[in-house]
Amino acid sequence: MKKKVFIVAIVTVILVLGLSMFTSNPIVSCNIELPEGYLEAIEKQSEGLYSNKIPLVPIYTTVYSFIDGKVFYTIHYFPIGTVGMSYTAYDGYNIEKPLTNQ
Repeated sequence: MKKKVFIVAIVTVILVLGLSMFTSNPIVSCNIELPEGYLEAIEKQSEGLYSNKIPLVPIYTTVYSFIDGKVFYTIHYFPIGTVGMSYTAYDGYNIEKPLTNQ
């Protein structure tokens, strides 16, 4: 019994450490050319929890298009959920698609 509790405790600690690492530095996937500063702004905005009330941790961000000075990207959260976002240098961040289970 003590061995099972110890294993559960170790797994929990590893999970918490892994999630806190992703919270401060989520993976950003970008296969398109962006103007200077855009990728840094997306990385900065992707850090941290989704909100104080909903403890969703960002795991990775996918940048998928850049149209007329606006970059569109999706933030994927743990345990489940995505948020569609956009960013422009003059307008800042906008939620294009609220939190969904995809």
